[in-house]
Amino acid sequence: MARLATQSRNGVAGDDLTATISDFLEMNGASAGNGKALWRALSSRMPAILETFYGALADRPELAEKLGANCGRVEELKATQQRHMEFLLDHGPGPDLEEQARKIGEAHVRAGITPLWYLAAYGRLFHDMIPALVAGNRLSPKKQTRMLQTAVSHIFLDMVLAYDAYQTSMMAETVDKKEREKDVHSLRKLAQTVRNINDVTLNMAYLSNNIRAASDGGQAISSASAELVASIQQIAATSDGTAQEADTTHSAIADGLKSMQAVSTTIKDIAASSQRSADDLTELHEASDQISEFLTVIESIAAQTNLLALNATIEAARAGEAGKGFAVVAAEVKELATQTAKATEDIAQRIEALKGGMMTIRESIESSQNAVEKGEETITGANALMETVGTQIGDVSHKMQEISSILQQQHGASQEIAESITRVADLANENERRLSEMSGSLDHANGAFLEDAKAWFDADSAQSLCEMAKIDHVMFKKRIVDTVTGRDKWRAGEVPDHHSCRLGKWYDAITDERIRAHPSFVAMREPHRTVHAAARETLEAYDRGDKAAVAAGLDRLEAASIEVIEALEAFSTALDRDLQRAG
Repeated sequence: MARLATQSRNGVAGDDLTATISDFLEMNGASAGNGKALWRALSSRMPAILETFYGALADRPELAEKLGANCGRVEELKATQQRHMEFLLDHGPGPDLEEQARKIGEAHVRAGITPLWYLAAYGRLFHDMIPALVAGNRLSPKKQTRMLQTAVSHIFLDMVLAYDAYQTSMMAETVDKKEREKDVHSLRKLAQTVRNINDVTLNMAYLSNNIRAASDGGQAISSASAELVASIQQIAATSDGTAQEADTTHSAIADGLKSMQAVSTTIKDIAASSQRSADDLTELHEASDQISEFLTVIESIAAQTNLLALNATIEAARAGEAGKGFAVVAAEVKELATQTAKATEDIAQRIEALKGGMMTIRESIESSQNAVEKGEETITGANALMETVGTQIGDVSHKMQEISSILQQQHGASQEIAESITRVADLANENERRLSEMSGSLDHANGAFLEDAKAWFDADSAQSLCEMAKIDHVMFKKRIVDTVTGRDKWRAGEVPDHHSCRLGKWYDAITDERIRAHPSFVAMREPHRTVHAAARETLEAYDRGDKAAVAAGLDRLEAASIEVIEALEAFSTALDRDLQRAG
């Protein structure tokens, strides 16, 4: 770290510090030669001095860990300190010494050694050097004093330069730490802002998708309403036509009913005529029976006459010549009786034939009467049915007229509904357009937020990575939602697994067992895997058009993402507390 170009804690300008302190400690030209002489006296004893010095440091647990006493670094530190002491005493004040002191101060800052122990360590080192200086100059008090003064001036110059570098480095470290903390704080606030804004963005995406579906549904309803209006018009026209046809049918039925009534009257007349004919036939049949009785009498008379003629013929034959004339008369009487019998028989046959014909006519008349009766019953039923149908058709005609009137009213209402639905669909389209513009603005804001996040992100800071991982997961989830709502195109095969993202690479690279065993760190693993798996499953469902699976996948993604962010927040808190000095 570069030294800050500011005044030191002692009010000495940084660029003049070495010369000022050297002058104050009276490190004149002779001091350089004294420094070389001092190093010649100490060089052989310095390993033992450093052994004692670092042994004392190692006995302090708070110092041993920071100096790496348990990791075999003590020998390296001894060698470095040996070279530094040689450079300090052999070369004296100058830019090179100041640079070395700066590096030493920065190294102690990185090791986390406090100023108290830092200054105490200089005192202990000088304390361990004094016996060696005194022992080598017991016989020359002046030389001993000069060597001690040289040692004090060089040691204190080194201490002042190193402490100044330490202070400068500490100030820079403090500023840098505050900047890092500020960046982490800013990144944390930004992550929360991104989460909040993208929650709004995601809800807007869902809303836009729903509005688009509503708009499509509104367009479909509008089209259906227009078709409904046309159908109502057609039905109304059909109803009017049907009502007119019903009126015509009703008139035709009324005319038919009159005709049926006339037919019924005619059939009744036919029935009466048939009855009279039947009565006449009955009388004729009775007359035929009487004639048959007369014929029977005539046959009986003819038979008797024939018998008398036969007797007369016999008597005439007995009378001889005197009875010839009587015989002729008897023969003629017999002939007349025979003809009478034949005529009677012929008349009887004709009367029987007449009676058979009359019987057939009677049966026909009876059959006609039955048919006329049935016809009369049928016509009576038909009349009643036609009267009922006529009444019903009259009712239908009236109701069709009412329906036609209602449909005319519905036509106006449906027209208003169709126009309202069209306006709603237009408004939905306008809302979708505005939501799209708002989403575009938020996308631009996300881009700006990501640039800020990159500026504040420190790849070496676990806390910074936690906050960046939150932003990554929010943007990851947003891209999935944008894809399923038609605002982005991301294939399922392009989604990285949970080892390939920023969080996954960092997670897998952690080797510190304290961190790996911490509950908040362990809690990230499964939901992080689920986030990536749910993202792929959601996009696969989207590709095959399975809306139910898409919705389920988004729910699973959201739940797992919340768990990841909660685990990251818990881990970030742990880094501020129980894991503060870990990895």
